[in-house]
Order: sequence, then structure tokens, then C-alpha cells
Amino acid sequence: MSMKMKLLLSATAIAFSSSVIAVEPEVYITDSGISIVPIINTGYKYDNNIFSQASETTGSGIFTLAPAVKFLLDDGINNYQLDFGLESGTFLDSSADNYVIGNLGFTSHLEPSSRSRFDLELEANKDVEPRGTGLTEGLGDSVDEPLLYNEQLAKLSYEYGSLASSGRIAVMGRYYNKNYTNFTGITERRSFNQSTLGSTFFYTTNASTDAFIEIKAGPIKYDVAETISRDSDMLSALVGIKWEATALTSGSFKIGQEQKNFSDTRREDFKGVSWEGNVDWQPLTYTTLTLETSRAAKDPDGQGDYISESIYGANWKHEWNEKVTTTLNYSYIREEYTGFERLDKSNNFYVDVNYAFKRWVDVALFIEYTDQNSTRENIVYDKNVIGLDFTFSL
Repeated sequence: MSMKMKLLLSATAIAFSSSVIAVEPEVYITDSGISIVPIINTGYKYDNNIFSQASETTGSGIFTLAPAVKFLLDDGINNYQLDFGLESGTFLDSSADNYVIGNLGFTSHLEPSSRSRFDLELEANKDVEPRGTGLTEGLGDSVDEPLLYNEQLAKLSYEYGSLASSGRIAVMGRYYNKNYTNFTGITERRSFNQSTLGSTFFYTTNASTDAFIEIKAGPIKYDVAETISRDSDMLSALVGIKWEATALTSGSFKIGQEQKNFSDTRREDFKGVSWEGNVDWQPLTYTTLTLETSRAAKDPDGQGDYISESIYGANWKHEWNEKVTTTLNYSYIREEYTGFERLDKSNNFYVDVNYAFKRWVDVALFIEYTDQNSTRENIVYDKNVIGLDFTFSL
């Protein structure tokens, strides 16, 4: 999925999550101790450029409906959580873009002893790639409906060492698969899977701060080979520091080397600096500023060998009173292509005002703005979205 698509989805997720945080659902607990929390989010938004076009743009109103339910069993140490959700979108001026997507996720945290901790994560999603994003970026409405895909994720982590000890070690295995299901002439060469193995050594410097060394490696394999194969092996070695709420801040930062080696020597390998960091600053209990940054190599949706992607973002959330909360979000993304002459720069803004109308009802007004610049003229566009969301619980 392209970063532009991720931003569109994450902005929507911010609006949804801000509502969920304010809503205080009445949890139903079964005789066996399982908590059941249903949530329904619905709303209307207007997008003035639904195909992310440089010119001759098309706008449409969009109705969304997203019911979700969470099942949770928690004994205070071990927990099991099952999440299920659906979302439908109805375009008033472009019915071909209507969609129904769904997600199913399971997470579990187990501590068989004070020295052992297991975390399991499983996901299966059915999703949509709107026209003008991802594989159809810059093509507007040249296809007659959105691209559809399925994705699966499985991740298992194990950590050994007492939380009170000076050292701990963690190992993890991760598998991700993405498979497009329509327009095979366009998509069959972009379905792929990625396997990752990793290990992290933590050293506790004080009661709330860990220094760590993280190593990850694994292959990326495409289902159908191109004339010049895109298969590659990834390796990263990073050092970092992570701290819990000390004084006013919490966060983490890691930096190191990343390599991407292609199986076909006709593609250019990547070797460079990679980093990832985030800091939460909470000077008051009702206001939080989050800063995020990352740099890594990723596979392009279209032409090129790889993209060197740098992201810088800031998010401010403020609770004005027990009913009104605002969120401001800004991100800057720089994507430099190798193997294809292209440089993209995008500025993305998001703001919402969330009102806790009732304990079980939230109303959120949100605005999104995207300014996309590129050395490729057909990728240059701007987009405005304004919407109103309602979130209901028991």
C-alpha cells in the first residue's frame, strides 16, 4: 500500500480512535469472564479529489458505516483479545467506488513465569485500494473500479528475563502476505509475502529506561516474477533507547544500518542509515504532544528498485474539558526513488473536534488536507476532505 493511501486511512483512523477514546461503553461481561465491547462508527464526508488527480478532479460525498466488536479475557497478567470489524463506503457520485471491507484480529499476552513473556498477533483483512492510489497512483480513474486485496499477518514474540533484572533478550518471527484479487493484468506482479526473524537485547540503565540492540532479517518474495525480479533480502541492525513516563516524556529512538539486497543484480541494492523514533510530551494531564520520525527503504508500487522514505510528524491532542477534545496532526513525507527518476514530497494536515454528546455517543468534525508534489507531473495533486463522524456504544 502506498504511503499516500496509508495517510488517508490513518487520518480516518485518528477520527475514529479519538471518538472511541471519549466514548465510555458499558461493557457486557459473560459468566465466563469475557468482556464484550461493541462499537458502531458512521458518518459522512466530502472528498474533492477522490481519484487523487492532478487536474480535472472528481469530488464525491461518501457515507461510511463501520460496526466493530471486541472480545477480551484478562486475568490481570494474561490476556486474550479478539477484534472483528466491517466497514462500508457509499460514494454518492461514483457508485463504482463503493466498497465493503473487513478485518479480523487476535492478540494474546502470556506470562508463564516472571522471566518469560509471549505475545501473539494474528490478522486477516480484506481491503480496498482506492483508484488513484497504490498501483493506480497517477492514473486517476483509468481503471473502472478500485483494486481489492487480502492480507494476512502472523507474529510471535518471546522475551526472557525478569523485568527487574539488568538484561533481557527477545526473539520474534513475523510473516506477512498481500494478495490482490482483481485486475490481475495490473496486480499479479505486486502480490508478495515477507518473512522476518529478529532478536533484541535490552539493558536496563535505570528503573524506567532501556538501551537495546535490535537485529532483523528476512526475504521479500513476489508471487509472479517480473523480467527483472523484485525479490530481495532485508537486514537491519539498530541501537536505541526506550524510556517510560519519566518526568513529562516517554518514547523511544533507534538508529542504525539497513540493507536491501536484490536477487537480480540488475537492480541497485540499498545500504544506508535507518531510524525510527517517537516522543510523547505531556506537560499537563489533559494535553499531549507526540513527535515521530522514521527513515527506511521500501518497495515501490510502480516503477523503480526501491524508495528511500523519510517521515516527520507531529500530533497534538488536547482535552479542553470533559466533553470537548481536539486533535491536530501534521506529517511531511519525502520519497526518493532509485532505479527510476522520481522525487515526491507531501505535506499532510488533519484536525478534528470531538464532542462527547453522551456517555455512549460521540460526534467528531474533521478536516484533512494533502498537498502532494513530485518531479512527475501526473503525481502532483491536492486533496481536501471534510467530514462528520458519529460513534455509538452500549
